[in-house]
Amino acid sequence: MNDKRVVSVSTVLARIKTILTTTFDFSTVWIQGEVSNLTKHRSGHYYFSLKDEKGEMSCVMFSSYVRHMNFDLEEGMRVLVQGSVNVYEARGSLQLYIKKIQPDGLGDLYLELKQRYKRLKELGYFDLEHKKSKPDWIENVAVITAKEGAALQDVLKTVEKRWPMLKITLYPAYVQGNQAPASLIKQIVKADSKDYDALLIVRGGGSFEDLFCFNDEHLVKTIYECKTYTVSGVGHEVDTTLCDLVCDHRALTPTAAAQWVTPDQEEVKRILSSYEEQMIVSLNHLLDMNRQKLISLEQNPYIEDPYSWIYEKQLKLDSLQTSLEHGIQSYSNKKDKVLYLQDNMIKSISKKMTMVQLHSKMNQQKLQSLVTAFTNHQKNQLVKNISLLDAYSPLKVMARGYAAVFKEKSLIASIDQVDTEDRLQVYLNDGCLNTVVIDKEEKTLWHKKN
Repeated sequence: MNDKRVVSVSTVLARIKTILTTTFDFSTVWIQGEVSNLTKHRSGHYYFSLKDEKGEMSCVMFSSYVRHMNFDLEEGMRVLVQGSVNVYEARGSLQLYIKKIQPDGLGDLYLELKQRYKRLKELGYFDLEHKKSKPDWIENVAVITAKEGAALQDVLKTVEKRWPMLKITLYPAYVQGNQAPASLIKQIVKADSKDYDALLIVRGGGSFEDLFCFNDEHLVKTIYECKTYTVSGVGHEVDTTLCDLVCDHRALTPTAAAQWVTPDQEEVKRILSSYEEQMIVSLNHLLDMNRQKLISLEQNPYIEDPYSWIYEKQLKLDSLQTSLEHGIQSYSNKKDKVLYLQDNMIKSISKKMTMVQLHSKMNQQKLQSLVTAFTNHQKNQLVKNISLLDAYSPLKVMARGYAAVFKEKSLIASIDQVDTEDRLQVYLNDGCLNTVVIDKEEKTLWHKKN
């Protein structure tokens, strides 16, 4: 060993770190790759892998740089990054510390997922109207997942803690790789035919590629056609698959899926205890009421002497019967009186109607005489007025040689209303003369004025 040079692991790592940081300036280049295994930590830091067809690097982007991003980083995105390469000595891993990042198109798988989502959404596979309501009570479920997977253990532990009475049937299936979609479809169809209360489709976390089998179109259509209520619990909170979107309920994790289909037995115990207390209070109250009622009945005098009650009721019945007989007799008397009054009223009305008819006939004859006399008087008066109108008619005057003179449809009664050159209309008995005033002279028809 004396002729060999021995160094520690940390020394080697430190040397590699020095070589990487001093011999190549990574800040001058953009590294291209596809985002995988993206984790957005609650601290604001991003952890993911950057890969291509032949290699993969671990990446860290601290929150101080994340805040300057102008887009939302997603699993499967193809990006360009710039930063520095360093060695994380505690694990001996090579890491890329990213300071700048920008989109460089979508990865093939991510692009395929987007296309499938758009196509299935347009066909209505994710519509809320199609989703079934949660059963009122779930006591028998089927779990479709890997037989040896952590997801199954999470479900079993959660059920054991919350509601160990739940009956669980496992339908083992592949949950990763090319065989997974067909395996999942086969087990879902099989479980759907068994009348379970719910189907749980679960799987633990993984990379975007690991979970991609849950984006299979045939798997989505199979879940859509299920008659049984379906619950999805695939991956972690940040993972979303088409399987999650088509199921009747999406749980964020396998544990959350188990919690969704099971009541909390401690909460149920508290509820039952509360119901028990309410029932005891209600029963005690009911017993107290009936106890008081029993005491009241026991103290009733009729209990000791039932015949006294019968005698009392008999006396009351006799009294009512007597009142009824009196009422019947009173009704009979009043009925006879009513019939008598009715007969008198009919006779009185008949006599009154005869008198009215006689008076009406006499008044009619008198009215007819008055109308005849008035009509004759009016006729005579009309003849007289016609004679007077005829005597005073202007036409009669004009027939004797007189004329009526008009100027612009106005009757002329004085020469003061006329000027020379005025046009006048002179109306005679048999026609009209259109004249023009040449001159006018003030005089009467019979003599000249001095």
